Amino acid sequence: MTYPMIRQTRRVTIAGAALVGLCLSSGAFADNDDLITTASTAGTTAYIVGKNVDDDDFAQAHDFADTQAVALKREAATGGGENIDSLAALLGEDDASDLGAWMQANYAELYGRDAGEQNPVDRIVAAR
Repeated sequence: MTYPMIRQTRRVTIAGAALVGLCLSSGAFADNDDLITTASTAGTTAYIVGKNVDDDDFAQAHDFADTQAVALKREAATGGGENIDSLAALLGEDDASDLGAWMQANYAELYGRDAGEQNPVDRIVAAR
């Protein structure tokens, strides 16, 4: 084995051991809400990193609202969170906390029984 291959193998081994350690330590103390938040964070990050935000942001906001529907609904109830921050960026909002507060104040309009199947982005844009 050449020296660069040995170095690369060592790095992969160390990274793998660290990942296993993190998974075991966080899994031992995680409850369901922690796992949901972690999955939500991973999903949001993967979405933002995997997309070219310069493309049609409105269409991306629709797609994001569909893929992160459960997290957005939960964060709208509390008035903020990383998914609302991401949605605000896609919608070109200047202040994500303002959007979060607005979503909380208008939660019934966005997610209530009368909201129907319409994408929440359409309801946000129509009402704001």
